Amino acid sequence: MSDEGRGTGEPHAAEKITRSVMGQPVPAATLRAEELLARARRAIGVAEEAGVPMRLLGGLGVFALCGSARRPPLARPYRDFDVAVPAKRGPAASRTLEGAGFAPDRHFNALHGARRMVFRAPEGYPVDVLIGLFEMCHRLDIQSGLDHHELTISPADLLLTKLQIVRIEPKDLGDAAALVLDLLPGAGRNAIDVDRFAAPLADDWGFIHTVAINLQKLREFAAVALPTGESAGLSEQVTRLREAMEAAPKSLKWKVRARVGERVRWYEIPDELE
Repeated sequence: MSDEGRGTGEPHAAEKITRSVMGQPVPAATLRAEELLARARRAIGVAEEAGVPMRLLGGLGVFALCGSARRPPLARPYRDFDVAVPAKRGPAASRTLEGAGFAPDRHFNALHGARRMVFRAPEGYPVDVLIGLFEMCHRLDIQSGLDHHELTISPADLLLTKLQIVRIEPKDLGDAAALVLDLLPGAGRNAIDVDRFAAPLADDWGFIHTVAINLQKLREFAAVALPTGESAGLSEQVTRLREAMEAAPKSLKWKVRARVGERVRWYEIPDELE
């Protein structure tokens, strides 16, 4: 397997936790996160008034939903925020954000605006706008989950955006840990819908393979980063997620691809890593 697949030659995620997550200056990170979250809320509110559904994702989305992300050992700094809007609503979202004081990257947006746009806030930090899809190592339709919560994308989708990262970093494992600890499997707005979580994985063997690898890394991360009781609770929830993944009926495409396995690369390499 290539280095891109498992991060061969890199320190194990659990070995990096103490210097990458637990070593962050928590009070400053929390203050900045609150400021960013307030700015994101205002942008989402302005978009809502304009009739454009806009929802938060990324690390700040986790911070918005999870108390565990606001305190040690999972608290961390945030430098920006990301939002998602439905397909074909990019132009309307752009007008809304520009009206709220966000400066567009016109060259980037002209080239990539059908799927992603980039803006800069008056304070100087970047804001990414994803349009309909989340595409990194795997492809995830997040559009249908924009109405599951008034502030963020569906919690199940939010968790998948973290667990789809092939070269997953401690900060993303920390975000995933906060989601699994705080949002139990269920159907409510502040729960992880296990059926929604499992559905895209049942049609994409590569996606489910990456998520399975990362759920094991999440267990290892928790064993090092969290108190024993929280680590055990996280492990139980990971088991429930894995059971849902395994129980979901698989498509013919999934079954055919599963026969090939790791002999062919099962993920995409994001442009910035190529």
